[in-house]
Amino acid sequence: MSLNQNTVELEIQHVSIKKLLSPRSIAIVGVSATPGSAGNTILKNLEHFNYSGEIHLVNKNRSDIEGKPCVPSIDDLPEGIDAVVLCVPYTAVVESVKACARRKAGSVMIFAAGFAEVGEAGKLAQAQITEIGRENGMMIAGPNCMGLTNFVDNVPLTFAPGLKKTEVKNNNSLCILAQSGGMMSNLREIAQARGISMTYAISTGNEAIAGIEDYLAYLIEDESTKVIAMYVEHIRRPKLFLELSAKARRKGKTIVLLHPGRSEASREAAQSHTGSLVGDYTVIKTLLEHEAVVMVETMEELVDVSWFLTSFESPPVEGAAILTDSGAVKGFALDYCDTVGLNLPELSEISKVSLEKLLPEFSSATNPLDVTAQVLSDMSLYTSTAQWLLDDSKIGSLMIIVLPGSPHIALAKVRAALPAITGTTKPTAYVVMGEGSPLQDEVVTELMENGIPFFRSPERAMRALAVLTKYGNSLKKVDMLRKQAPIKTPELTARGVIPEFVGKEYFAKVGIPVPNRILAKDLESAIKGARSIGFPVVLKAQSSELAHKSDVGGVIIGIKDEKELADAWKTLQSNIGKARSGLKLDGVLVEQMGKKGIEMVVGARRDSEWGPIVMVGLGGIWIEVFKDVRFMSPKLTEEYIEQEILALKSADFLKGARGSSPADVKALTKVVAKVGQLMIAVPQIEEIDINPVIVYPEGKGVLALDALIVTSE
Repeated sequence: MSLNQNTVELEIQHVSIKKLLSPRSIAIVGVSATPGSAGNTILKNLEHFNYSGEIHLVNKNRSDIEGKPCVPSIDDLPEGIDAVVLCVPYTAVVESVKACARRKAGSVMIFAAGFAEVGEAGKLAQAQITEIGRENGMMIAGPNCMGLTNFVDNVPLTFAPGLKKTEVKNNNSLCILAQSGGMMSNLREIAQARGISMTYAISTGNEAIAGIEDYLAYLIEDESTKVIAMYVEHIRRPKLFLELSAKARRKGKTIVLLHPGRSEASREAAQSHTGSLVGDYTVIKTLLEHEAVVMVETMEELVDVSWFLTSFESPPVEGAAILTDSGAVKGFALDYCDTVGLNLPELSEISKVSLEKLLPEFSSATNPLDVTAQVLSDMSLYTSTAQWLLDDSKIGSLMIIVLPGSPHIALAKVRAALPAITGTTKPTAYVVMGEGSPLQDEVVTELMENGIPFFRSPERAMRALAVLTKYGNSLKKVDMLRKQAPIKTPELTARGVIPEFVGKEYFAKVGIPVPNRILAKDLESAIKGARSIGFPVVLKAQSSELAHKSDVGGVIIGIKDEKELADAWKTLQSNIGKARSGLKLDGVLVEQMGKKGIEMVVGARRDSEWGPIVMVGLGGIWIEVFKDVRFMSPKLTEEYIEQEILALKSADFLKGARGSSPADVKALTKVVAKVGQLMIAVPQIEEIDINPVIVYPEGKGVLALDALIVTSE
């Protein structure tokens, strides 16, 4: 689907989504007088929220419910109701949707399960629902969903009991968007317990028509929504989702996404739940993070990071400072922050000098900063030290981690810190340790009233700030995405697994350095070629059926002269005959043997839904042992690629470890960039694997010793 097609479709969906999210009239079909039933709970929620629009009730057995009139069927409803909520069993859904179409309903919400998530019959029924909705311009929410709540306009279309209203702060609120109704409800309750301003809480279920992308497009335009927290098991329109992610970033909105699927078992569970295939997590994470989507790994992180984003204007770029009254916390924090990747910068000289004047003699001005138990006799230390840490230009965020002591002492510590941290633009967390120990209510309420996220677990605060700081830096890097048009490339006519000699010819034409080589059909031409190339040489069997030549004895290295070449030729032919009897080779590649250097790997692969990603890492045999690789978008500039290479765990080898010369990282960067450009310019390329790429000392370049290209048939 092209960008223009996406735009047109989203404009149409936008109108229908509005009827669902902000309906002027609502009908509840299958409403009951029984307390706790879905229809009755929805009615109670609408009354509790003082919904101002029309409410119509459908019950075939009753003329009224609690004094409100009922009609016996959907066909008795007035035409053009904005939102019809179906509280009916699975068996009645399709006919009910048809009836809604006859009454020209704007949208229909379906709670019932038993559709695409359970088997072929369910998929067929869901397809019918989709077809009816599309033919009649009627938005379908669900099936298999838990509904939604619009806190902006007070529209609760959910059967969640005990639903509470929440404050909506203009331009600084959270929206919860989840395919799972249970997760939506859980996240909503957590956010409300923390006093987070919310605009919407939406569950999408099986997405017969209204999908995650449709809601996302609508929410990006919503003025009150700043952060969109999402729990998504399957993104059905990946390219559109990427376009919307970029648009959200440009409009100053943040998407925080929890997407299960890192393990095979998780992908299978998600497929079972949503009734559709689930994409490759590595590809999804790589491409979305390059659009500055915040990818989180736990439910806690999803809420915690969203909390910071709604509480503070901008994410930090610099590392964090930690202020504590415990030496033990100081030691623990250093270890845990290293584990989660949260940098704790050294304080500036002016901060050190100023803090030394404030601290007890036996304390030192370091980060983390321990004010010691001396603070109990001088609570103003919290105010003054917190202020200096926040004023330090090397600090991007602050965590205050205290031991509670007693409930009244814990409150006194909070009140001592509040003058410094209230109104700060730097993300700040306040942590009272001793989870489960009693606290006065004012501890929580005073922090929440002043917009300071409060935790009982320092680990949670550290993880959230680590994610937040990574996001701040990703926003800086996003401009490094390559803007220029794809490169022009020579035609690649071969299909399937392309033999190495063809792949290297192709690489040479696009500027990826490869060794001198010839393709020999017989021993005589091999010897002649080796003379022209110069010994030592390597022999490699060539066939599209031999993607991994070494496994069958198809590679012989270190051949020093013509006699060794003749022996190696015979050995190679014998090895292939034993391993793959009857295989006819295209020839044997006679190649200059590369000099020793650092073995790296550069590769790329194309996901059928999401498109290509590129990979670089420690290569040779070490790729399987250490799996030290970085994945990235093929659109990255060389500046960004170099940063990714130097973020490898093995980067010290490239920088010149133990007195060795620094490696030619810039030459390696150019190879990675070229592979990315190829993946964009040549859509039939499914996979590229260059392992190893030998990286020589700075200024000496690189050499691609192997080349695997796989194209679509």
